[in-house]
Amino acid sequence: MKKNFPGHFQPSKREIDRLWENSLFTVDTNILLNLYRYSDSTRNEVLQILKAMKDRLWLPHRAAQEYFNNRLGVISQQEKAYEEAIKTLNTLQSDLSNARQHPFLSEKLMQKLSTVIKEVVSELGDNKDIHAKRTQGDEIQQAIGDLFNGRVGTSYSEEQLDEICKEGDDRYNRKIPPGYKDDGKDESSSPGLAKYRKYGDLIIWKQVIDKANEVKKGIIFVNDDKKEDWWLIFRGKTLGPRPELISEFIEKCSQNFYMYQADRFFEFAAEHLKQKITPASVDEIRDLSRSDLARQHKLIRLHEEEAMLRARVHEVQERMAVSSAQKEYLQKKVTEMELWKNLSYERLAASAGEDQESLDKFLEFKKNSEMAEMELSRLHHELAKSERDYMMSQQKLAEFRQAVEQRASKISATLR
Repeated sequence: MKKNFPGHFQPSKREIDRLWENSLFTVDTNILLNLYRYSDSTRNEVLQILKAMKDRLWLPHRAAQEYFNNRLGVISQQEKAYEEAIKTLNTLQSDLSNARQHPFLSEKLMQKLSTVIKEVVSELGDNKDIHAKRTQGDEIQQAIGDLFNGRVGTSYSEEQLDEICKEGDDRYNRKIPPGYKDDGKDESSSPGLAKYRKYGDLIIWKQVIDKANEVKKGIIFVNDDKKEDWWLIFRGKTLGPRPELISEFIEKCSQNFYMYQADRFFEFAAEHLKQKITPASVDEIRDLSRSDLARQHKLIRLHEEEAMLRARVHEVQERMAVSSAQKEYLQKKVTEMELWKNLSYERLAASAGEDQESLDKFLEFKKNSEMAEMELSRLHHELAKSERDYMMSQQKLAEFRQAVEQRASKISATLR
């Protein structure tokens, strides 16, 4: 049974040991970008482990592209984090130093606190400057360049990428991993990276498979993407790689595949490679991973709210269309009735009021015309209300989308 459904069975210890002994190690973009978000001690330990496996490291070309595309954004986000921390401390000090409002501190304790805050702000400022300088001279980029020198995959041609996009549309429609959770990412008509943005995970996956076929080796893939199109998630708990990924890899490569998130990978790597990683570093990596997951859930909720607003706008548009059609129909009906009413007046005048049939017809037309005019007035009112609702919904949607884009850019910069 395991042969038919390999992705649904946990690999044995022997299989895992064999993978660690013989496979290539490859990382997703987020593993490289997170090096900018770790403390110096954790980053050094992680880089030391990666150096120990350098001969077996390999990086998909697309992952390298995404690293360079997002690197400056992550540096900027880290710089802003320092700015926000400094601002928060300065605000706290200002609030506590106001002797006329609660909470009150003694002057002696306030002096101690001011000294500590001054020291902390000074160190935060120094670290902020270090991050800012990385936009010019970046020792982390240099370390990554040394690690993967001669170990980056080749790029796909534009024709190959277009074919992957076509395949991606079909896979995403059928929820075949990886990448279908990126289906909502905006596309750009410009050439290069942005054009294929929503297919980035699938392109990386294809390049990983190609490499395994080229070298006839299994792959251990390190990936801190938390979405369900990479991981099997049950009741909020990540159980392992998606079974479909393992099955597809074995089917196309006849090799084994496994995937780890960063904290587990570096724990196992330290054990297998006889390297050192402290519990504090593992906790830091894990805490960052949890923070990213919380941000990802926030981003999902934001997009869900945006979808609800879009649905509301669409509903209002449909109501407006129906009201406009009814208004047009009744306007035509009123015009016809006005004509009939005038004709009835003429007939009534011609018969000098003796033609009861004409009088009855005229009164009927008059009554119907007045009813139609009342209904038309009601529809005019309803249409005006719908137009106001529509404009308000459009304005709210525009404001919300702007907020989503700002929040999403912040979150995405730390996730990819």
